[in-house]
Amino acid sequence: MKIVDKIKAFSRILSWALVFFFAYLLFSPVVSFAAIDTIAVDVGISVFKTMPIGVVPFAENKGAIEWIEEKPHQIVTRDAQLSGRFEVIASDKFNLALFSKNRAKHYITGKVTPAEGGKLRLECFLYVAQTKDLLLGEAYTISQQDLRRAMHKFFDEVIYRLWGERGVASTKLAYVSKMDGIKQVVVSDYDGFHRSQITRDTTISMMPVWMRENKGLYFVNFKTHRPKLYSKLFGGPIKSVFPQLDQTYSPAVNPKTGELLFSSTVDGKTDLFIGNPETGKAKKFAYLKSNQTSPAWSPFASEVLFTSDRGGGPQIFVMGKDGSDMRRVTFMGRYNERASWSPEGDRIAYTSMDNGKMNIYTCALDGSDIVQLTNNAGNNEHPTWSPDGKLIAFASNRSGSYQIYIMRKDGSNVTRITNSGENTSPTWSFFYEDANKQQTKEGAK
Repeated sequence: MKIVDKIKAFSRILSWALVFFFAYLLFSPVVSFAAIDTIAVDVGISVFKTMPIGVVPFAENKGAIEWIEEKPHQIVTRDAQLSGRFEVIASDKFNLALFSKNRAKHYITGKVTPAEGGKLRLECFLYVAQTKDLLLGEAYTISQQDLRRAMHKFFDEVIYRLWGERGVASTKLAYVSKMDGIKQVVVSDYDGFHRSQITRDTTISMMPVWMRENKGLYFVNFKTHRPKLYSKLFGGPIKSVFPQLDQTYSPAVNPKTGELLFSSTVDGKTDLFIGNPETGKAKKFAYLKSNQTSPAWSPFASEVLFTSDRGGGPQIFVMGKDGSDMRRVTFMGRYNERASWSPEGDRIAYTSMDNGKMNIYTCALDGSDIVQLTNNAGNNEHPTWSPDGKLIAFASNRSGSYQIYIMRKDGSNVTRITNSGENTSPTWSFFYEDANKQQTKEGAK
């Protein structure tokens, strides 16, 4: 079947939101799957305060280690820059004058030496710059492949020590990446490194979301020639979810119960359904005359965001967890979709069409306090909040092909975390509890 015929067939059976998405899928260019690097592009000045922090290269015996990736100070520098919390003051060695001039009250450094069995002994330290008092010290024995995970873990502990909050350096991103012309689901560290392929199908996979406790993913695949939901436990097989329904897509996981809220199209009408993926039982969530898609649970599972065409064009609405008390959220613009709820529950991020371009906005739950985060630099879509609420990941084709970017919640410090191929539809994991699973922590100093 020709591409145009496929789109016509889809348009007869799917809602406006799915038609738009499939048209993009089918016409997007074919590119290869290759290595990742990171390119930072600052666009605007952050309105949020950052903390200056010094970073000094870790001591090592020259030539003793053949590095296969970045060195420890480079990894922690990237973490600090991405976090939205710090301004890095880099120095080749401890330099109190430099740190004092830039108001860096603390600095990070460490030591790395070869260990038995080809492993590394990694020692990480957080010091008070003025007195050199040790605030935090950790030691790990790791393989070099686990160096990045260890540094992410340490940096999250630095954030907790200095800010009293959890950091996101040990979290993950799932997204869609085109490989050999087929869109597959992949998972990487939050900074784009250590990417692994989850699906290996000959048909399109898309719309990944995380299970509770990050045990696996739900996603959509077309192996039956219709969009259907599937589950994948990490280390387990892929399973069909709600096979009794003809078309299922746009999954959203209840953060309290693990139930799935999703869209299903029957006879040209798209409705929201809710179901238990363990039992396979599902029922209609809300009985509305309009089409409903792209649901998103609130962080407390008390309300649901969704997109509806009841006003003639796609707008974002919210309703209670039982489908009651529906109200409209977005009023500015004629095309607003794919809302994502902030972890604090006080704001949403969403995609809006401006003069033919897709841009990302945030607003309060009543639709007020609208803030535009991207400004017509290509198309910018599918925002997803970091679990600490400080950052937003999204997809953009501003570079010519769709890539994944991270920005602060005010739209500043835009950083590209994928570099090659085509990458879309990011979704951020929950706080990741076992990022240090494969490394041996020797103790805190």
